[in-house]
Amino acid sequence: MKRPEGILVLAIWQFCAAFFSLADVVIITLFFMPAIAGLYDYAREGAAWGLSILSFFTVTYLLISLIGGIGLLKGRKYGRVFSLYQAAFSLLIFPLGTAAGIVGLIYLNQPNIKQYLNTR
Repeated sequence: MKRPEGILVLAIWQFCAAFFSLADVVIITLFFMPAIAGLYDYAREGAAWGLSILSFFTVTYLLISLIGGIGLLKGRKYGRVFSLYQAAFSLLIFPLGTAAGIVGLIYLNQPNIKQYLNTR
């Protein structure tokens, strides 16, 4: 069975999301983490926790996006699963992520796409 063209578009979206997530982690590490050194007591502790939690979720999103994109390009079932997770998380990134997440969820739940990704 030939790979549907939408799979390639969705994989490109996933790789773009992973790239911007990586850029986000780099910006947090290089600019925001050093800036909290100038804060005092509870403010420094709260900022450190907040940035750490943000970094954790951003790295998780990055990994899910990469694994999903690679899995889609290879036509594997795990690619669909990770892509569904990525699309669901993208719903929270308003407005572009929300639109892409809705399109991804609809596209990945079409019967011919399910069949293509379940046969490999």
